[in-house]
Amino acid sequence: MGSGADIKWTSGQRRGYRHNFAFGIANGAFLMLGDTLIHPTLVLALFVSQISHSNLLVGLVPVLSTGVWFLPQLFVAGFVQRSDRRLPLAIWSTVARSVSIAALGLLGFLIGGRHPSLLLVAFFVAYSIYNLTAGIANVPFVDVIARAVPANRLAFFFGQRNLWGGVLGFMAGFLIQRILADQSSFPHGFTILFALSAVALAVGTVTMALISEPGPAPVRQRTSLASQLRDAPRFFANRHFRRFLTFRAFLSIAAIADPFYVVYTRQQLGAPAAVVGIYVSILTVSLFAANLLWSPLADRQGNRLVLQFAALIRMGIPLLALALPPLMRWSPISQRGGDHLLYYAFGLVFLAYGVAITGQNLANMTYLLDIAPEQERPAYVGLVNTILGVVSFVPIIGGTLVDHFGFQVLFIVAFLIAFAGVLASGPLHEPRVMDSANLFARTRRFRR
Repeated sequence: MGSGADIKWTSGQRRGYRHNFAFGIANGAFLMLGDTLIHPTLVLALFVSQISHSNLLVGLVPVLSTGVWFLPQLFVAGFVQRSDRRLPLAIWSTVARSVSIAALGLLGFLIGGRHPSLLLVAFFVAYSIYNLTAGIANVPFVDVIARAVPANRLAFFFGQRNLWGGVLGFMAGFLIQRILADQSSFPHGFTILFALSAVALAVGTVTMALISEPGPAPVRQRTSLASQLRDAPRFFANRHFRRFLTFRAFLSIAAIADPFYVVYTRQQLGAPAAVVGIYVSILTVSLFAANLLWSPLADRQGNRLVLQFAALIRMGIPLLALALPPLMRWSPISQRGGDHLLYYAFGLVFLAYGVAITGQNLANMTYLLDIAPEQERPAYVGLVNTILGVVSFVPIIGGTLVDHFGFQVLFIVAFLIAFAGVLASGPLHEPRVMDSANLFARTRRFRR
């Protein structure tokens, strides 16, 4: 079913496609809602900064959200490829993901702010499990979707998941604002968010279980983690894969400043905690709007162009964070709105962040599915995610940079790394572009 638009479907296959498409979008929307309620660079970075004064621990939050998510995927790819039914692993991993956040919310209610050290340890353990199980679920679920949705509809499918997840996230932003407005009973507000996130994830699990897996999946010979690592040089012989991995690595490291934008608004600009809800709403609006741009652009022009534009926007985010405070405190502007105007204007940082992240998330996966051979698709996904899992631990040094040199130096470093990513996007190949011989042949047939 996933080979292209020229497939002759029976009425039953068409119904199955629509069924899976609908529940796949619902699954993505509710999982995104769960993620938004505990957004790592907004909600959780603020949560950790209020328990601990260590910027290193604040920087650890997004590292866990990406690194622990990526790392298990090479091992999982080997397991997935020798099974002809792959959806059950994704379902049970998502169940464990929901339980970990529910347990954190329950513990937060029980101990409150009486034992901050215990709460901090519990948070990092639960959040590690949350991301580990999400990473385990990713490889089999992506493979199921790649077989259930035609290749020319994948960008639209992932775009719709992001779109409706953004709609729910926008509404969640107002809820976050109200919950975090009262900081007198910390961490009560955050534990409510953990509980609500667990509920959203549970709904996402149910919708995933309602997807009908096309099957049986092609089964490869039993492979171990060691044999997959030995196969890695063969994958690296694919120059398109090497270039894509280099580009992805730079963008992953460019996230070095991501958790510190909201901390910067609190510690340096004096913004209230409730402003996080506004930023979440702005972020999700950008997710909503960006899908209207990125999805058709990817379908018509390919994923390479989307990745390049997303990298350019990513490069501008730290520059925007540096420019906004002095600009908004310029007397002709500050006299009209004061610091409140600055807090709202800083939402432009999260607007740009949402647009860039949406483009990356949409095109990264579909680009990799385009360049990976069909039978080795899980291995390619697992390999790239495992390597990026190691790379994603580099941004943990962002907290050290803040401690020693300040936020401004960190933002400059983030800009330089993103600039390197923009340069690395130049050699990327667009796999959907026909070669000149095929184009000439098809043109001749059209003229006849």
